[in-house]
Amino acid sequence: MEDNGTSSPADDEHIGKPIYYTRLSCYVIIFIVGVIGNTLVCLVVCRQRKMKNVTNYFIFNLAVSDLSVLLICIPFDFGEIVTETFPYGAFMCRLIYPLQTLATTASVGTLVAISLNRFMAVVYPLRPQLTTRDAKKVIGVIWLFALALVSPYIAVLELNKKNKCIETFEDKGLKAGAYTISIFLLQYVVPLSVIGLSYIRIGRDLRRDRGSYSNDALQRDQEREAHKVMKILTVVVIVFALLMLPNHIVFLWFDFGDGASNKNADGILALCQICVYANSASNPLIYSAVNEQFREGFKNYFRSWIDCVLKIKGSRRKDNMRTNKRRTKAKPVGGCSFCGQSDTSLNGTLCNSTNNSSQANNNSDRSGMLQWESSVTTAQHSEQYDEFLTTV
Repeated sequence: MEDNGTSSPADDEHIGKPIYYTRLSCYVIIFIVGVIGNTLVCLVVCRQRKMKNVTNYFIFNLAVSDLSVLLICIPFDFGEIVTETFPYGAFMCRLIYPLQTLATTASVGTLVAISLNRFMAVVYPLRPQLTTRDAKKVIGVIWLFALALVSPYIAVLELNKKNKCIETFEDKGLKAGAYTISIFLLQYVVPLSVIGLSYIRIGRDLRRDRGSYSNDALQRDQEREAHKVMKILTVVVIVFALLMLPNHIVFLWFDFGDGASNKNADGILALCQICVYANSASNPLIYSAVNEQFREGFKNYFRSWIDCVLKIKGSRRKDNMRTNKRRTKAKPVGGCSFCGQSDTSLNGTLCNSTNNSSQANNNSDRSGMLQWESSVTTAQHSEQYDEFLTTV
């Protein structure tokens, strides 16, 4: 067994180029879709008051565990595939590989908690139900259990001289096969059995009570809401079971069969790893397809993001238009302030001299007019004085 629920440290040099590039392309697509989707789930649950209930708190925990896988495991795994070594050091060797097992255990534990919470709400509605505070405590217990389950795996990982992160179960006096079986039972068989039995009982009670409250509008609304919750959770559990099963089968094959010596082992392991990562990106797509509240929440956030982008582009466009207007309205260097022409010398001496000459001509014309007016008035006065003497 190379690792449990994590990327294999096996050499990728024997994987064909199509598988190599297909794996990297799938990683990029899963990373983008999963990070955006799970971030939206966290935002919708945290910022909308109507979404703050026990079930959605558990869904929030699912999104957090999926984000931890997508943001940490995929980038480091990507670098390991490209370099064909483990270039991150001994500490990260004991952190990255167990993290996916930790997150997967937390995810399946959260699904168990959701199924038991719905079981109590539908089968025993009159008994005390979980509160949001109780849900937070349950989430803490789930992560502690996941950490306890993955602690032996942390202890046996070491970085060898070839910069490969390897398991040393035999050196620690442990058996890799026993740990693989324990992971398979505690991470897959037992949780899915509990979930399946819970949902079977819930479905039977919902069908039995479907016609019991036909005249009670409130009861019908509650029953309809329970069916919606059951629908989304059933799809999540089925997708989880289908995507995680190949990974468990492959590691059982490696530890109890001849899987490690098979010539197609690397390609099969790469495909299983893609399925594990796809599970971390699938839940937001399920919520959007099945649940109307999540779908509306996602649409609102997408609209707000688009509006922000358009506003930023619009403000930049306005700034550019203002800059262009200022440039067109600005006077050229050394331009003529009198005639408005710009074909002058840099210091505007040509237009300035022209302006000075035109101003001098205007001044001479004005002085001539004043002299003529004064002479006319003097002549008129003399004529009036002569007329006065003759009359006397």
